[in-house]
Amino acid sequence: MATDPRPPSPAALRGSTLILAAFALALVGIVAATVAFLPRGDRPSALSVIGGPFRLESSKGGVVDSQALKGKPFLVFFGFTQCPNICPTTLADLGTLLDTFGAEGGDVQAYYITLDPERDTQAVMQEYIASFTDRITGLTGTPQQIERVARDYRASVKRVPLPGGDYTLEHTLMVYMMDRNGGFAGPLDLNAGHALALKQLRKLVADGRST
Repeated sequence: MATDPRPPSPAALRGSTLILAAFALALVGIVAATVAFLPRGDRPSALSVIGGPFRLESSKGGVVDSQALKGKPFLVFFGFTQCPNICPTTLADLGTLLDTFGAEGGDVQAYYITLDPERDTQAVMQEYIASFTDRITGLTGTPQQIERVARDYRASVKRVPLPGGDYTLEHTLMVYMMDRNGGFAGPLDLNAGHALALKQLRKLVADGRST
């Protein structure tokens, strides 16, 4: 498993923030376009077109079926285990946030879905996630299953070839907050500090919405 032991530089972090902002703007455009082409009449809210059912292998054993999550808000984050900087930084930050939230009595499930199922088997995900926190569950599946869930969540992914025949992935950088009905409640803002993110989690758990 490839790792990058160096902490991300300030410039890299600034760059990742800009990337996140760009993806957020792209997401708004995707949502707007999706809603615009829906049949006339009663239309779902823009946020309701993001998300969908999934049944994937869990890093903790067995499977996670989204149907069993009904009635409970949860978090979703896409990435892959060979991501050099942003994914591990986000996982570590999210794990710390969830520890703080748990210490105050809060409880929300968080799922890290790989976009690289060929390399990220259940065993690989188990070892990888265990190095961060037990509050996040890694999910993997067949390429077809992962392609479908990424499409349902409007998560973009691009395979980028590397020298020697290897490859990396460019992908959407967002922690999705999903409400108790499985609908998209908004992105969790980790960049602004944990005070705001904790407020978002409290609101999400209280009523399933981010605002």
